[in-house]
Amino acid sequence: MKKLLLTLSLCTTILMSLAPIQNIFANPIPTVKNPTQKQIQHTPIFAEFHQLNGIDSFNQTLWENYLIDPENDQSLNRLFAEQIKANLVQIEASSNMSEEEKQKFRNMANIREPDENDIKIYKKLLEAQKYDLGDSVKKDQAKANDLIYEAAALGSSQALELLGIRFIHQIGHVGLQKNAIDYFSFFADEPSNADHPAAFWAYLAYSYTYGVGRAKNQETALKYWKKAHHLYSMQIDPTGFIAYMMGQMSENQKFLNQPIEDAMDYYKMSANEENIAAQHAVLRLLKSKKKFDELTYEAELFMAEHKAAKKEKDAFYTLSELYAQKDWDIYNPKKSIEYLNQAIALGHDRALLDLARYYEHGYLVEADPAKATELYKKSLEQGNPTAGILLVNLYENGAKGFKADAKQAQIWRKKATALYKELGYGDVLPKADEIRLFQRMY
Repeated sequence: MKKLLLTLSLCTTILMSLAPIQNIFANPIPTVKNPTQKQIQHTPIFAEFHQLNGIDSFNQTLWENYLIDPENDQSLNRLFAEQIKANLVQIEASSNMSEEEKQKFRNMANIREPDENDIKIYKKLLEAQKYDLGDSVKKDQAKANDLIYEAAALGSSQALELLGIRFIHQIGHVGLQKNAIDYFSFFADEPSNADHPAAFWAYLAYSYTYGVGRAKNQETALKYWKKAHHLYSMQIDPTGFIAYMMGQMSENQKFLNQPIEDAMDYYKMSANEENIAAQHAVLRLLKSKKKFDELTYEAELFMAEHKAAKKEKDAFYTLSELYAQKDWDIYNPKKSIEYLNQAIALGHDRALLDLARYYEHGYLVEADPAKATELYKKSLEQGNPTAGILLVNLYENGAKGFKADAKQAQIWRKKATALYKELGYGDVLPKADEIRLFQRMY
């Protein structure tokens, strides 16, 4: 049953990402006023994107995502519908599913076969693609947009979303960004689309962040950015554009807690899809003259994103842990200790504790229990009770090259217990091997 539920969960996720947006035609479709076509202009973010990625390649990707042949027997919708049908008996008998969940699977199993209107929509979009790309006809993006709108008027939510994306990028028209945002708001305002993994969430966030098609509203923008981020893992975003755009939005926004770190995360997502613009953005934040594929990921990326957020000590500590992993190719004890000492110098308490443990057990450095005791004492004095527990253990039991000292053990037990009680952990200092303490504190 667990395997069945896992398979069905995957089916649901993918079907959601491919299925038409529901109920968007319950209200009138926003009208489109086509102005006289002029030289295409772009807002700065899209100008940069198209300059570095190429409008033609972006446009081609859009068509690949939205031009879906309804008669294609290999469509994922049908394949998964057949899988669900094959498991419908088990689904009906499942005690782990609500009636509502079962009904969703029944609906997906009974996927509607394409009708004449579906074919008509597909033909409209196919013709629009030819005019847009200049395939056997004279390129005419304005005519392509008109054909896409005709497909939307026939009831195609994909066509309407495609039109909105083209308008906000101003493909073939100038001054239609407000129309695009009207379209995306039309989608977003429909309650049944609240969790739909589509591109319009990010575009709406863009709109309210920069005042494009809507008045600037940072609170609303942040709401939509969170929605876009939450649904991003289910996005079909082969060019990495959505992630790139989110990076652009995040980079200079003071309303975010850690704009540079967030931007870098989004840029890395996009760069990993071989998005040129995102790779350039990563290099810009790093102030690096290298090529993207020449970066040493661990050191340079970690330091850039943490330094900008004034969290260098966390970056140094993370790097130390990375270089301390014996099973990894980057294993380098010397670098690990160097970064650990830099984290300590900046006041990272856990780093000081780790260094003490390394000296006690001879990990990454030559064993030196005496040095370990001094570091444990320093860490305890800085407020880390775990250091006190390990220090008492060392004095009570000794170690190779280090004699036990009952008197010192008693002195430091008293100090460690006082801190332990002060922090609210309890009245009795645990033994060093009581793992639950470490789990509770770290």
